[in-house]
Amino acid sequence: MKRNLLFGLMTLLMCGMYSCKSNQPVYQKPDTGKITVAPESTLTNKYWKLVELMGEPVVYPEGAANTAYISFKPDGSVNGNLGCNTFSGSYTLKEGFRISFSKLANTQKMCLDMNIETKLVQVLQTADNYNLNGNQLILNRARMAPLARFEVVYM
Repeated sequence: MKRNLLFGLMTLLMCGMYSCKSNQPVYQKPDTGKITVAPESTLTNKYWKLVELMGEPVVYPEGAANTAYISFKPDGSVNGNLGCNTFSGSYTLKEGFRISFSKLANTQKMCLDMNIETKLVQVLQTADNYNLNGNQLILNRARMAPLARFEVVYM
């Protein structure tokens, strides 16, 4: 009787532990075998507003209808606003905070000032890594100065 009770409690405990298991993706380093939680979990499902581009602060005109932003989804899709036109595509994260964007497409409305849009499209095409620093996302190319800096906006 005690044996069956102990077996039942152990089974219940194991089921409880399994149900608490995180669904976050993990990376396993082949050389060390060390497993870490993927940085994707801190990147996705957030609204990242563009605040700096190519080392210059982004200033939005007063009364501007749109601000440039980027949003990452857990399924590997990305979308956002370039300042006037919207865009969508895919992203891939790799070990070491590396990132690549692909299949990017954007609307083609003619806007009064295309400067931010043109530069942001270039950034998305050339960025190969990123940093997360508190509420900031920084897109980089190799070891150059940051290409773009975003701040998370909580709704």
